[in-house]
Amino acid sequence: MKLTGRFFLSHGGLVLFTLGAGFLLFYGGARFELKRQAEADQKQYLASFALAAREAVVQREDVAVLNFMRLASKNPAIVFTAFFNPTTRSRVVLPINYGKEPLLVPTLSAGGTGTKNIRLSDGTEVFLSVQKLNFGSGSSGWVEIGYSGLEIEKEIQNQLQRWLNLSLLTLSVTLILGWVVSWLVSRHLVDPLKKIREGTRLVRQGKLDSLVEVNRADEIGDLARDFNSMVLQLKELDEMKRDFVSGVTHDLGTPLHAIRSAANFLQEGKGGVLTDKQGEYLLMISNNTTHLIGFINNLLTVARIEAAKVDPYLEAVDVMTHLNDLVTLYQTQAHAKGLTLTLVKKAPYVSLISDVTMFRQIAQNLLSNAIKFTVTGSVELTVSEENGDMLLKVRDTGIGIDPQYHALIFDKFFRVKQPKEFQTREGSGLGLSIVKGLVSALGGTVEVESGLGQGSVFKVRLPKQPDPSRWYPAVSGGPV
Repeated sequence: MKLTGRFFLSHGGLVLFTLGAGFLLFYGGARFELKRQAEADQKQYLASFALAAREAVVQREDVAVLNFMRLASKNPAIVFTAFFNPTTRSRVVLPINYGKEPLLVPTLSAGGTGTKNIRLSDGTEVFLSVQKLNFGSGSSGWVEIGYSGLEIEKEIQNQLQRWLNLSLLTLSVTLILGWVVSWLVSRHLVDPLKKIREGTRLVRQGKLDSLVEVNRADEIGDLARDFNSMVLQLKELDEMKRDFVSGVTHDLGTPLHAIRSAANFLQEGKGGVLTDKQGEYLLMISNNTTHLIGFINNLLTVARIEAAKVDPYLEAVDVMTHLNDLVTLYQTQAHAKGLTLTLVKKAPYVSLISDVTMFRQIAQNLLSNAIKFTVTGSVELTVSEENGDMLLKVRDTGIGIDPQYHALIFDKFFRVKQPKEFQTREGSGLGLSIVKGLVSALGGTVEVESGLGQGSVFKVRLPKQPDPSRWYPAVSGGPV
């Protein structure tokens, strides 16, 4: 999972956990507070009832207390109310159907209150709240309110539900805002890293003009500035290397050609009759001189590709004729290793407008590598057309390439470390770099499919018709 996703999920999960924990605490606290408030309301209601009863006794007028009791009977949470008048020694209970219930008054101190849970004759569970009234001279009365526990709980639940609905809406909005903020923060952190990663990819491709613009004063900004400093140093070193290679190839090319010409002159016997030993030594000199000249030419080709000075000379290319020539050229080498070398055409006619020399060098480098790194089996060249492009595939049954190296094998001088069981002669590390450079110069693409011990397939795709807009794809020299 990418850093953006991990950051988003981790911080979003933290927000969700925090909100969930807060919600549970809020729910428990709200329930406790509502119960406490209900108990306070009951005490207040009982005190008001006691005050009305006291005034009724003092003023010898029961209207006020009866009105209070009638009003209380409309409250769904109150099962009944009861009042004992010490002056008349009478008890009033509303609703009247509870008048025959054996209501018990706890023994209370003067002006005291008390509570008790009782069960009525109809099975109703009642929470009884009582307050004793003291009028002096030994006379006392009392008031009772019987509450329905179920109705009280129902009211608490209703209030909780209203609060929960509002809380859930608030939590949902907060959660969404938290995730949005997490996403924005993750983008703020990750976007500069993506730019640095893209810059790294371009540098790996040899595009050393790709600097990263990150205007930040934190650690990521420091990383970007260090990256740019590294790229500038690499560019300076690359220019020094390029100048060195150009000078060395020029200084070595002329004497090597002179040595090969002199060796050929002597081999032809123009300098006198040669002994067998002398002929053997001259052949060794000629072969190694040719090898060195080929290596220098490869260096020059790489230098021209890097400087974008490989200008394609466009003409009609007889694809099959040139590939047949290469197959014939390498047939002896393939037979010497016991390999089967074949050329397959999967289209009736393959046309191509391109640079002949560059096309041949692309095919030759791929074919040479395929034979070099194949111990047993076969090498097959396949030509076809696809989506308006010519497609050349070079397939072998060789040692294969570990997928971790697929992005590196086209770099200059890179050579895959071969397993001990597949020891073959290694090259200079320039062949595939030249292939990629020439293919890119012609507006095409090259890719590889391979696995260690599973052989390789190199696919070259070239436009059948010239398209200058695809030559040397533009490389931005500014910030990425």
